[in-house]
Amino acid sequence: EDQLPPGFPNIDMGPQLKVVERTRTATMLCAASGNPDPEITWFKDFLPVDPSASNGRIKQLRSGGLQIESSEETDQGKYECVASNSAGVRYSSPANLYVRVRRVAPRFSILPVSHEIMPGGNVNITCVAVGSPMPYVKWMQGAEDLTPEDDMPVGRNVLELTDVKDSANYTCVAMSSLGVIEAVAQITVKSLPKAPGTPVVTETTATSITITWDSGNPDPVSYYVIEYKSKSQDGPYQIKEDITTTRYSIGGLSPNSEYEIWVSAVNSIGQGPPSESVVTRTGEQAPASAPRNVQGRMLSSTTMIIQWEEPVEPNGQIRGYRVYYTMEPDQPVSNWQKHNVDDSLLTTVGSLLEDETYTVRVLAFTSVGDGPLSDPIQVKTQQGVPGQPMNFRAEAKTETSIVLSWSPPRQEIIVKYELLYKEGDHGREVQKNFEPTTSFTLEGLKPNTEYVFRLAARSALGLGAFTPEVRERTLQSKPSAPPQDVKCVSTRSTAILVSWRPPPAESQNGILAGYSVYYRALDSEDTELKEVNDIPPTTSQILLESLEKWTEYRITVVAHTEVGPGPESSPVIVRTDEDVPSAPPRKVEVEVLNSTAIQVFWRSPVQNRQHGQIRGYQVHYVRMENGEARGLPQIKDIMLADAQEMIIAGLQPETSYSITVAAYTMKGDGARSKPKVVTTKGAVPGKPILSVHQTEENTLLVKWEPPLDAEGQVMGYRLQFGRKDVDPLATLEFTAMEDKYTAPSIHKGATYVFKLAVKSRAGFGEEAVQELTTPEDIPKGYPQILEASNITSMSVQFGWLPPVLAERNGAIVKYTVAYREAGSPGNPLEKDLPPSPENSYTLNGLKPNTAYDVKIRAHTSKGPGPYSPTVQYRTFQLDQVLPKNFKVKMVTKTSVLLSWEFPENYNSPTPYKASGTEELQLGFFPIQYNGLNVDVDGRTTKKLITNLKPRTFYNFVLMNRGNSMGGLQQNVAAWTAADMLSKKPEVTHKPDADGNVVVILPDVKSSVPVQAYYIVVVPLRKSRGGQVSLCFLQLVQDIARLRRRSLRHSRQLDFPKPYIAARFRSLPSHFILGDMKHYDNFENRALEPGQKYVIFILAVLQEPEATFAASPFSDPIQLDNPDPQPIIDGEEGLIWVIGPVLAVVFIICIVIAILLYK
Repeated sequence: EDQLPPGFPNIDMGPQLKVVERTRTATMLCAASGNPDPEITWFKDFLPVDPSASNGRIKQLRSGGLQIESSEETDQGKYECVASNSAGVRYSSPANLYVRVRRVAPRFSILPVSHEIMPGGNVNITCVAVGSPMPYVKWMQGAEDLTPEDDMPVGRNVLELTDVKDSANYTCVAMSSLGVIEAVAQITVKSLPKAPGTPVVTETTATSITITWDSGNPDPVSYYVIEYKSKSQDGPYQIKEDITTTRYSIGGLSPNSEYEIWVSAVNSIGQGPPSESVVTRTGEQAPASAPRNVQGRMLSSTTMIIQWEEPVEPNGQIRGYRVYYTMEPDQPVSNWQKHNVDDSLLTTVGSLLEDETYTVRVLAFTSVGDGPLSDPIQVKTQQGVPGQPMNFRAEAKTETSIVLSWSPPRQEIIVKYELLYKEGDHGREVQKNFEPTTSFTLEGLKPNTEYVFRLAARSALGLGAFTPEVRERTLQSKPSAPPQDVKCVSTRSTAILVSWRPPPAESQNGILAGYSVYYRALDSEDTELKEVNDIPPTTSQILLESLEKWTEYRITVVAHTEVGPGPESSPVIVRTDEDVPSAPPRKVEVEVLNSTAIQVFWRSPVQNRQHGQIRGYQVHYVRMENGEARGLPQIKDIMLADAQEMIIAGLQPETSYSITVAAYTMKGDGARSKPKVVTTKGAVPGKPILSVHQTEENTLLVKWEPPLDAEGQVMGYRLQFGRKDVDPLATLEFTAMEDKYTAPSIHKGATYVFKLAVKSRAGFGEEAVQELTTPEDIPKGYPQILEASNITSMSVQFGWLPPVLAERNGAIVKYTVAYREAGSPGNPLEKDLPPSPENSYTLNGLKPNTAYDVKIRAHTSKGPGPYSPTVQYRTFQLDQVLPKNFKVKMVTKTSVLLSWEFPENYNSPTPYKASGTEELQLGFFPIQYNGLNVDVDGRTTKKLITNLKPRTFYNFVLMNRGNSMGGLQQNVAAWTAADMLSKKPEVTHKPDADGNVVVILPDVKSSVPVQAYYIVVVPLRKSRGGQVSLCFLQLVQDIARLRRRSLRHSRQLDFPKPYIAARFRSLPSHFILGDMKHYDNFENRALEPGQKYVIFILAVLQEPEATFAASPFSDPIQLDNPDPQPIIDGEEGLIWVIGPVLAVVFIICIVIAILLYK
């Protein structure tokens, strides 16, 4: 090696021993180095390898290795890698490649299966063999090849055989270079069995035949089949199967009848041909039936003739008949008189007693014995009376009728039939007579009841014998009464147990076939009627399941017969049990109050998911850090069903809390709301130290100090102060350095309140509150007299405002009114008046057409204040002045609004009377109907006449009482509106979550055209008082007074006013109240929570006068209030009464609004 030239090739990695499975890829590795880079070639068994001659199967890799794909046995050998360059040639060590070949002898994976088939049948035989190499598979029959040599399949071969006639063996052969194997399948062709030998009769009786036979088959058979038939009767063969012996007795045969008998064998293939037949006759027997159509009639008064027909089943040769007769049918037949007859179908019986009734029965006999007796017939020994009707039958036709049929007695002249029937064995027997016929339908019977019938024929000479009793039951009917004692009990929140007893037996009208239970939810969205049918008649209770929780159900039970259902039971109303609410409270909101308290608000869960009576709510809260709960949740419980808020105190400042709310019923807590996470405010300082003192300069000195624990936190102060009876308080803010304030212009006799809070970074802290009342003094100011509201010739009514607050100097305890004739000497008259909300007074007893000076002063507990400036009023003179323009302003169904005018600058001292008389439409004869005489104030220019009748003509007269002739001045006439909109709007459901209410509007039936319909909404006021009457004039005055007064005087009178929610040209079937949409320029406002409303429909009619019709008020509507307000005692309440007068009054107010703003 040391003498090798530089750059001589070196084998870095030579080939190694390799074993590869045939068809797999083999790789021989080689790597060499040198300078220049050597070229690598390969030798196998000392001969060079040429990759190009292998069709790409052998490749030399870039790395120098040799890759052999799909290796074959010829690739096995000794391989060398040769590296050569200009410096020389280097051989690697040789390495052997071995190609391994798998060799598995053939074997069957699916063996051929033997078959049994019918002659001419088809069959496929499958044979599958495996091995390595895979074997060829062929079929052979004996020495004959069934598979062609040039089309021999590998692994699997299916032999298809058709129309196989003979049994044979078929051989499956599998072969490869490693061996040959065989498997045999046997195909057996089955055949039908042969006919057995002719049967041999070994014994006969009257009703059976015993036979034996030879099998006739070398192979065993499965069983035998016997076919037989009576030769004297047409009809199908009778068959006896599954006979496993060669002897058999055929029973149930007719006596004295000839039979033909065959036998056949059956194997797995089928039934073979029958044997030769054998014919034999059964033995005789006593007759199985009585003689038919037995009849009797009198030949003379002592001799009767009896005739009959042969029995249907004589069971042999009839040898003769016996006639039994007696006058005492209750005696045993053996004691009856007997008369034998040879083979004849009639006989005479003599020496009978006259005018008696004989009972007759007949039997037939063979050589073996007597047959049964016929049904008894009765014969009267009276010459000329008819015999008994024959074949008397009864058949139910309906549940209340039965059809009777019969054959008339032979050779008789019937003039009438007499029927006796009764209900059961103990009913009263009823008689019916009818003309000659052969059938009669009896009507008016009870359903499912058994009746007993007897029939007799009557001739001119008398009544014949009655038939024996015949019984029949009427058909079933539907039950005529419902099940009794229906009871319903809720066993859990989704189930109700319904129990009952059957209808009374006399009302069942048949056999009960079952029951049905009908049930329907009353207060649910799903009110569809459901039913449970096919309840067995023995059942007396059923459990209704999958019901809605805490829901009322209406339940009835019905009984059925096969005919149909009976009436429903009286409905039972039952409510399912409570359960926990399945929905959480709605609209949960949390408001942070301060550093240690929060307020939680919610609304009750959805109504249909409360599942019971809400008893209260639980608020769960837990401290949160980094989005995770810390510590145990705290629970606060409020046991109020209508609670909708809660304050949680004692929390930590600047801390996050997670809050959930759950409602609970008697059954437990319901679902919780989604968590609301809030953070409390930072800690605020406590209450400052506050003091207030009065000074001599009519001011108040306010001083304060910071809280003891507020060092470094105080950023300033907020002071709110003012009179306690005046809102709002004045607010001032001070710096942290300031510690006092002087409040100027303090009123005497007033209570002042001062509220001081410390300001810090977290906000304002708790307020310190002080009150101080200044001493009273006499009023400094005077009351302000208002314009006179009503002046007559003898009185003046006026009002006033109290002194302004700054000059009142205390609580007003009384007023003094001073008045006198203008220009008269002497002191004025004084009148003391207590304070009142109206602040109004009427001076009476004055002179007509006279001027009066009026002044007023106020008093506190300290004394009177100054008088107001004098105001002069003049009373009116007594001269007669007539009103003008008397007309009808407006008309409704039950009221008319009249109006008139007075001359300018005139006030009448005399009340007017409006008189209305109703006139009949025919004749025009004026009469005073239900006389309407109404006093009208002298200053009033309009009057509402109420309590009139709809669609009625009225005549109104305006008179003055001062006229001695009755004062007839002017008259007007009007028709009241048509009687329409008589039904109130119906509220269908409780308000939904959005505060909307669906209202069903009434149908409108009117012959008068309608110009427009208005939906009017009336808010109701809370009140602790009773019902408050409201007159129209007072309401108009209140509205006028509200317009005149300043804001400070009218604020306390502000209340929700009625409004129009929609206008329609034609009235729809329903209306959604509170959806905030516009209907013909009118807004359908959202309803306020906690506020009660009623609504009505107002129709404007197309009439010459302004004519209106209104519906009654709806039931009150109210949304749940999230913040209920208490009812305040003494609050000026307004409760609307759903009554005709008040409804009309309010409708008029709305109409005026429409007229003004339309």
